Amino acid sequence: MPRNGVARMLPATERHLSRQPFVWLLMGTRAGDNNQLMSLAEALGFPFETKKIAFNQLRRLRFLRRGLLIVARESLPSIVPPWPDLVLCVGYGSVPVARYIREQSGGRAKLVHIGNPRDPLPDFDLQITTPQYSRQAPRLLELLFPIGNPARETRPNEEELAWLRNFPRPRRLVAIGGPARHWELDDDAIAATIGSLRDENPAGSLIVATSPRTRTSTLRRIAGLLGHEREVIVDDFPRFGTLLAKSDEIYVTADSVSMLSEAILSGKPVGMIPIRRSARGRLSYWFWQLPTGKPNLPNFPKFWRELEQRQLIGTVEAPVKSQVPDSIECAAAAVRSVLGRGPSNDYQAD
Repeated sequence: MPRNGVARMLPATERHLSRQPFVWLLMGTRAGDNNQLMSLAEALGFPFETKKIAFNQLRRLRFLRRGLLIVARESLPSIVPPWPDLVLCVGYGSVPVARYIREQSGGRAKLVHIGNPRDPLPDFDLQITTPQYSRQAPRLLELLFPIGNPARETRPNEEELAWLRNFPRPRRLVAIGGPARHWELDDDAIAATIGSLRDENPAGSLIVATSPRTRTSTLRRIAGLLGHEREVIVDDFPRFGTLLAKSDEIYVTADSVSMLSEAILSGKPVGMIPIRRSARGRLSYWFWQLPTGKPNLPNFPKFWRELEQRQLIGTVEAPVKSQVPDSIECAAAAVRSVLGRGPSNDYQAD
């Protein structure tokens, strides 16, 4: 569910003349991760360029994750000078690429990683993470929410507004994710949510937004439940930010930290749809987490508890509305500090 963002790419001559830092964004495979990169780059206000890098199968071998060994051949031509002043990246595959860029820049390029790199990254200038990836590392900024607020940033276009007029208020948005490491969707819980919302207010409309991770079996189950003209399944239209902004209530499956966060930041009542451990997750829980006391990552239960303790999330039966500041300014301030354009190097966040 990508948000709308346009990379501001400058010709090489303009980059040379510009006194502003130039930024590369090493994009990942998840829309939520890429949304964070785009939001942060736009908040910084510096010229930037996106790099969509494909990886080969060597990325699966930890000891080969160095330099450009894991980069697919078709992506190599995009990793050439002039080198940036700052690299923003997500995903473990981007880590050796970012290090290569800094080495080629003569150590000048600053490196910032968002999310879970599966590595301590002692040489990175800043790591930005959220509670499900709790970690101990130098130069770490832990945020409660991922970066960005699509409900505020997305501007609905005329085509989207015309489409929405077919769906009367109250509009209930149900956002569906998909399998995550150690977790899977509970199709029965999703079906119960749809039935409960329909019974609660038959006069309104129901919009189910899916993601690329949503399994075909889940889609079939949902399609079999929706039969009214005011009920619909969507994927990439309207955009997720538009749906967040124009819905009256939002219900999100618990597998997606980014969708949960974006729903809460919309300021609308939000209810969380429970998920369940997968077979792999149950085995890992009994034979790793319980004996060692070390949680599996991503640590979704920790994130859910944080939201519940702060009264930021409700249930399907009792959604909760809250007003909280988004994380983007805190993240942008930390990155400016890395570049020597901020007031301090204090990366603490609430």
